[in-house]
Amino acid sequence: MSELGNVMPLATADPAMDTALRIFRGAVAASASDVHLRAGQPPLVRIQGELCPLDHPALEPDTIESITRNFAGRAHVSSERVATAQVEFGVSVPDVGRFRVHAYRQQGTRAIVARHIPMPVPDFGALRLPPVIKPISAERRGLVLVTGATGNGKSTTIASMLEYMNKQSCRHIVTIENPIEFVFRGGESSFSQREIGTDIPSARDGLLGALREDPDVIFVGEIRTAEEFDVALNAAEAGHLVVSTLHSTDSMAAVQRMLGFYPPEMEAHIRSRLADAITAIVCQKLLPSRGGRDRVLVTEVMRRGPTIVDCIRDATRFRGLPAALDSAFHELGTHSFDSMLLRMARGGVIALDTARAAARSEKDLVRQLKLNR
Repeated sequence: MSELGNVMPLATADPAMDTALRIFRGAVAASASDVHLRAGQPPLVRIQGELCPLDHPALEPDTIESITRNFAGRAHVSSERVATAQVEFGVSVPDVGRFRVHAYRQQGTRAIVARHIPMPVPDFGALRLPPVIKPISAERRGLVLVTGATGNGKSTTIASMLEYMNKQSCRHIVTIENPIEFVFRGGESSFSQREIGTDIPSARDGLLGALREDPDVIFVGEIRTAEEFDVALNAAEAGHLVVSTLHSTDSMAAVQRMLGFYPPEMEAHIRSRLADAITAIVCQKLLPSRGGRDRVLVTEVMRRGPTIVDCIRDATRFRGLPAALDSAFHELGTHSFDSMLLRMARGGVIALDTARAAARSEKDLVRQLKLNR
């Protein structure tokens, strides 16, 4: 089960921290995902994807600077890192929650964006993840990627997968993060959580070190460079389960992003390696529900299967990947974004205009809707 880390009494003698406590407590009560603090403006919070100002006086530069230093001290971030132009860390505020804090400078003053980390880790049902996530989380080797744009719940989905592993099996799970977001307590499994900049100098160093730490599962918060991806791919090929995130819109874009880490002349070779190593790709978007009262999760799931492997390996068949996902729905639980958008539009979960805007092929989606009237 997950727990809050770095818990210590809040320095309420500091008026700036009293302000921060009121803002963050109100944001959590309103189910905000993010809090924005910037000098000369009232605080902003993001609720259901929309940024909203709070009824609060404009913040002073010294107040934000004091909040940054107090939070950084609670997270045991060195004063040298705090003095840099931008710094990121995870911190827990008693009676409020845990946050991923990004402190940066703009126009000469400090600003903060803090992402609320839900605690405890939501389970698959609470996140409305498709049933196929359970067998994917039970896999023992290969590369599992969760993709999507920022703010679409990738980190929370992966945390729920790691917590499921923690409850179901005895594994050594090594995480490499910048910063550590969800803090896990070992259940059946054992966790080694390593933070870039504090425990390790880089993701690549963390990956190389993890291979010597007898891991069963390696989670990398985000793969950013070709060097990091190559180490992760090697680890998956060596028989470990490697879980990570990519910024890509769908399974095809994720494969193309991975191919892009290598020179064009290596494409055929890398396609073969990816076809052998990829266990699953879960792509997700949060879209407004019909009526706009909340947001709903829409997924595309690619899971290893003979036809899907052939589509990755053979460039001439690659464009057929979405159709292969839908044809393997009953066997593997895979599906394309467009097929899920179609089901949700038919069921009245999302508006037709929302489905059309999010579809890979708007014309195909509209045609399918007309055929099934």
